[in-house]
Amino acid sequence: MQAKAQFPLWKIGNRILGTIILFLAFSPFGQNKNLDPNSPLPYSEFADPQLIGPETLCIVFGGVIGTFSAGGDPGDVYTWIATDPSGNEIFNRTGGGAAFETVKIAFNQTGTHRVSLRVRRATQIIYEESQAVVVQKGPELALLPDYLICGNNPVELTAIDPETPNLSEFTFIWRDLGDNIIGNQNTILVSREGFYKVELFQVSSTGAAECLINGSTYVGPSLDFELQLGKSSLCQGESQTLSTDTPLPGDWFLIKPGGSNPEALGSAFEVSLPSSEIEEPGIYTAIFSAIDERYPDCRSERRINFEVRESPELEATVLEKPDNCVEPNGSFEITALSDLDSIRVVERDYLNVGLSSGSSFILSNLDPQIYTILAYSNGCKFSTLLNLETKEPPIIDGNTPTIQEPSYQVEPESCGERGVIPGKLRLEFAQGEVNGDFRIMALGTGEVAAGEIQDQYSLELDLSSGTYLVELKVDGCTYPVEQITIDRQPQVSFSNPGTIAICEEFEFTPETSEDLIFTLQDPEGNIFTAGSGESFLLNKSGTYTLLGESNQNNGNCPREVTFKASLNQKINFDLELFEEDCFGNQVYRATVEDLDIAQTSIRWLNEDGEIVGRGELFYPTAVGNYTLSVQPLASGFCEIEPIPFSVEPPVLSVPVELEATKICPDPATAVITLTTDEDEVDRIEWIFFDLNDNREDLPQYSGLYELTVDRAGSYEAVVFNDIGCEIGRNFIEVSVSTLISGPELEDTYAICSKENTLPGINPGSFEEYAWYFEGDLVSTAPIYKPTQVGTYQLEVVTIDGCLFVGEFRTFDACNFSVIMPNAMVLGDSNRDFRVLVSEGVTEAELFIYNRIGELIYHEGSKEIPVESPFFNWSGTTLRGEKVSIGTLTVVLFLRNPIYGFEEKLIGSLLVIE
Repeated sequence: MQAKAQFPLWKIGNRILGTIILFLAFSPFGQNKNLDPNSPLPYSEFADPQLIGPETLCIVFGGVIGTFSAGGDPGDVYTWIATDPSGNEIFNRTGGGAAFETVKIAFNQTGTHRVSLRVRRATQIIYEESQAVVVQKGPELALLPDYLICGNNPVELTAIDPETPNLSEFTFIWRDLGDNIIGNQNTILVSREGFYKVELFQVSSTGAAECLINGSTYVGPSLDFELQLGKSSLCQGESQTLSTDTPLPGDWFLIKPGGSNPEALGSAFEVSLPSSEIEEPGIYTAIFSAIDERYPDCRSERRINFEVRESPELEATVLEKPDNCVEPNGSFEITALSDLDSIRVVERDYLNVGLSSGSSFILSNLDPQIYTILAYSNGCKFSTLLNLETKEPPIIDGNTPTIQEPSYQVEPESCGERGVIPGKLRLEFAQGEVNGDFRIMALGTGEVAAGEIQDQYSLELDLSSGTYLVELKVDGCTYPVEQITIDRQPQVSFSNPGTIAICEEFEFTPETSEDLIFTLQDPEGNIFTAGSGESFLLNKSGTYTLLGESNQNNGNCPREVTFKASLNQKINFDLELFEEDCFGNQVYRATVEDLDIAQTSIRWLNEDGEIVGRGELFYPTAVGNYTLSVQPLASGFCEIEPIPFSVEPPVLSVPVELEATKICPDPATAVITLTTDEDEVDRIEWIFFDLNDNREDLPQYSGLYELTVDRAGSYEAVVFNDIGCEIGRNFIEVSVSTLISGPELEDTYAICSKENTLPGINPGSFEEYAWYFEGDLVSTAPIYKPTQVGTYQLEVVTIDGCLFVGEFRTFDACNFSVIMPNAMVLGDSNRDFRVLVSEGVTEAELFIYNRIGELIYHEGSKEIPVESPFFNWSGTTLRGEKVSIGTLTVVLFLRNPIYGFEEKLIGSLLVIE
């Protein structure tokens, strides 16, 4: 069988605080820690803040943790800042409530540091204080999280580097898992599997413990198995069976009572110890040693003790032998040589109880025969045989039967195809057919065979090897007892587990030191063969039959055994982040499907393949890559895929940035925007403080990164990660804008398509401008000169962020239209001469000439109505005369000095009557 690696049974996780900067707060049992001895005051003891913390710390593991508390009210917000000796910031956390009232700060260099505290209640800073913290160089803890114990070799555990300059100043206290003190030096030797703890400290001039360091480790073999005993306590004369709960090949040893040197018992899955090997009463130690392929130079060894109790002692003395083979006049005396609970004589159905050492009793009127005497004390039984034979020579009379002793033929054991054939005992009766009884008695055991003889010439029995007493009674006469020996026939020797738990499949190699051929029959009847050192692949559940035969002509008989195998499915396991606190400490847990985790073997390995944990829970002490492997206990090795995982540096804080507009007139709201690392944020809470510092939680805004508010005051955002830890907060003030005036605009503005000399539109002073024409942005300049006719929209933003919107219309003052008649009827007011012009003309002048070029009418105006008639002329000349009928010449001047244009129009006018 191939020795596959497994892991120990014990489930308590061990860990050492190696990266103290990362893991600041969590300190489960067994975890090494380097914390200052100052205990912070409970949160509720005082409402007035007060900075409390150590003034001196001792740095180890590359860092030391100081615990600082502030007190205060549950609603207070704390800002903690720590600086190193150079003034560089090494810790900066802000948060509210109990989680930030007490903090643990890591220091990783010597010198004088400073811890500052600022407490905010609502929006007011109510407390500020700082203190110096002197960090001294402490010893480096050299204790590893796990040690392999190899065979019976002791393991050296060293607490701190032996080269530490001030080593003699430290006091060391080593304890085992039972909290027993086992050492007081820096280095100790241990040889027992289990957990060990060390506490070391310096003693100040006042007697106080300073620079306190705690560490723990686990010492154990790499393979997981338990030793099993046939009996944990047995009596002299009984045999013992040694085995393991896991099918592992290995070497067995035995230490006898009073001894210290192990005696080799050979290599086997299990060992049977005959009573002759464990005759001496006392405590025996059985040892099993196996090799893990991963650690070939470090044998995994476990020990188990069992007790052999002293058997009862007695002495049986024949007082009087019977006169002859039929006379019941014999007697014997039994004397207790130790205190006995009871003595029983089987053949007489006699029982005597409560005998003290030295007491005796006599049985009389006894027939000649073998008597079985059983003695009991302290849970043990002692069995002996007493042969009460007849006198020699016997005293006979005419009625005494004549004894004709039979002939005894003994055949030794012999070899069969599948094992040993028992030996034979054959009796031939010289007198022919006889009637009677027989008993075959084994020394130290008693009766093994008995029966009647009825009209038989002979008697033949099958007996295994051993020494026996043969008792015959023929026709009521007890014949002399004959002692015979059946010689033993040697068998091939190999070892196999009695039962095997298979994980999908199992490579089984019978253990033997001989040259054998093995034949295996599986539960379905399939036959397989293999030689010594070769393996069988077991993959079925049920009963297997294994036959071993010698490959040499040495006379050793074959040996056949059966064993059972149970087939289990491949173990399914996983890991989960079981617990995580707000200071970055993590606890991982191994989970197993369809199997009690107490029945599994767990290994947590670092990226160097070193064991760093053996329990269901794992407390990583440093960032890095790890793997988890789980095997079932008491089972063959399962082919598994270790689960890799990484421990990343925790995100303890994220930036929280807030921006807010002011409350503007329209709408009367402000917008607050939160910017942070959204991947790390799971929950957002908002808090409002009014102008009188009254606090109000805002659950309606929970989870929002942008909110619209309508109240002036201070708004605080608090962000939490997915395990409910606060990882950042900030607050911002929201006020009402005092800039309430929008852009100054006319309803309409003129443009000139011919030559635009008009000034641009100046709506006033603002922070931002956006000019839109028919919905399209055309300019962001403060002053804008429109160039197109249509509707414009202006959006302006004040310096407070308030938005105002205005609108205006434009027209083309240089592209005007003129309407004037080309004929008129004298005396008809509805058909006189008149002029209509469109928007844009501000001045006009009219000249009318007769056919000879004489000016007969003139009129000017600087107030021009838009699209309303003006320059109405009924036909009266400048002299007041009525104009003559005929054709006249009309000259019209149109001007707009603002736009810088003048237009001259010449037309004809027919005057009729």
